[in-house]
Amino acid sequence: MKAATTVRARPGRQRSEAADHAILDATLELLGEHGYASLTMAAVIAKSGVSSATLYRRWPTKQDLVTASLASLHAEIVDINTGSLSEDISAMVRASSEAMSVRREDLAEDLAIELRRNPEFRAAVNEKFILPRRRVMAAIVERAQARGELGSAIDAATAFAFIAGPLHNRMYVQGEALTASFQRTVAKGALAAILAVAGE
Repeated sequence: MKAATTVRARPGRQRSEAADHAILDATLELLGEHGYASLTMAAVIAKSGVSSATLYRRWPTKQDLVTASLASLHAEIVDINTGSLSEDISAMVRASSEAMSVRREDLAEDLAIELRRNPEFRAAVNEKFILPRRRVMAAIVERAQARGELGSAIDAATAFAFIAGPLHNRMYVQGEALTASFQRTVAKGALAAILAVAGE
């Protein structure tokens, strides 16, 4: 009975994954063609070939759908724990650089404009991208304090800004690549800044 149950469950999971991919791929394609403002849930349903119930069960709002489609372009940063503050910072810089480097030029300008004028979309993006990274950063700081590497508290938002700020400026303002050499420089600077703010 257990084997039969397993066999029956597997096709369902595959169909679910196929629907996810179809929806997210359709969303990215439509975003590239028409932009955020012109994107509709109806267009995504038509292009992906899924039912409205399938779409809305997964992503009930347009901003949730678009945010999920952007997140599908790169791996999520779940946790970093090397046992050393310096190595944790370096790993965070590398992971953040990899995420930023996955850039769709056909989407970047339109989405940047939408983020500035649409607070609900910005909130959804922050929830998906910024807050998880701050939680990872908070865990890095807490473990460093427990090991005695940091003498006092530093909030996760400030600590992460020392990493994300230089990377964002390099990629989106200067339009230059996040090279391995630059990543090492950012890691060194972020570590020094965190130690200074934390009172070490």
